[in-house]
Amino acid sequence: MKKDKVLVFEFGSSTIRAMLAGRGLNGTFVIKAQKEIGYDGFYEGKFLEPEKINTIISQIVAEFDCVEKGNGKIYIGVPAEFSSVSSCTVSLNLGNRRKIKQSDIDQIFYMASEKAKDKNVEILSVNPLSYILDDGRFSFSPIGEIANSINASLSIIYANKTFIDLLNKYVSLNNFDSVEYISEPLAQALFVVDKTDREELALLIDVGDLTTSACFVKGEGLNNLASFSRGGGFITNDLAEAFELSMTEAERLKSQIVLSLKGKSNDFYELVTDFGKVIKIPLNTANEIVAYRIDEIAEAVSKCSQMFSNSYINYLPVYLTGAGLSKIKGGRDYLAKCLGRNVKYGVPPIPAKDKPEYASIYSLVNFALNL
Repeated sequence: MKKDKVLVFEFGSSTIRAMLAGRGLNGTFVIKAQKEIGYDGFYEGKFLEPEKINTIISQIVAEFDCVEKGNGKIYIGVPAEFSSVSSCTVSLNLGNRRKIKQSDIDQIFYMASEKAKDKNVEILSVNPLSYILDDGRFSFSPIGEIANSINASLSIIYANKTFIDLLNKYVSLNNFDSVEYISEPLAQALFVVDKTDREELALLIDVGDLTTSACFVKGEGLNNLASFSRGGGFITNDLAEAFELSMTEAERLKSQIVLSLKGKSNDFYELVTDFGKVIKIPLNTANEIVAYRIDEIAEAVSKCSQMFSNSYINYLPVYLTGAGLSKIKGGRDYLAKCLGRNVKYGVPPIPAKDKPEYASIYSLVNFALNL
């Protein structure tokens, strides 16, 4: 593949997305090809039908016709469900008072990588949370600063070895020469979270179909990361069970839900069934069912906040990405009410693509192109 474009795969909890893209003008992307295919996804850190993944990758590669002999590279996003984060501090004595160079930062990252090695996981990246110089000054970009020594607070992002081993096999079967794995939560954090918010601490919530992740972003890294098996698909299933609907009917009902509506006892949503019949669904009951699951997601996120921060942070900026909740009318506002915080959408800074459901794939493409 030519070096002016990248082939990126995103593994969601219910769909696999692929994009072949290059860099356009003013930070935009030139999309050569894109594809989204539904699959059984993953649940609690395991793919439900892993053998189908190879078939999907092969189909996309054939359609894109993008692998050139001797130059085939693929970039794969690692979901939060297959990731973990730890932090460490590395100190470097510069020998004398001088300017900090890129080679010093590289050495710090190398020392952290050696310290963090673990046979059960693979290191995806080492990222700076902050730096402290010997005179007590904090810095996020210390290159060029003058100091005797530097202490770096670093984030180590790991990928589950079983995920890497499985995808390595499928990469090889599809004749790629190399693969680079990218942390999906990190890629999103660096692309959609405002840099000034990252200087303190920000929370990024990605609600997918079957899984939700909550990552705490600081500097150029992740301070903490958690994921749990809840998402928009659970809401669809709840609606299907409550009103004896098919999953496609429940999806159509979910698209009609407006959580801000407070109906009377005789207010209904009108739903066209798979057979063309119009039925009435009690508005308040449907809204309560959707709200229940959002309450559950918010409670889990709140527990993560309690675990990962020593005290309640009033100013903590919160971003929401993914299609699992953002497509429900009033879903973001209800989540904000449950959390007791303002919540804004995390969107790619790209014209016409500034939607939270596009955050993941475009963040991965941006990360790959920057590499």
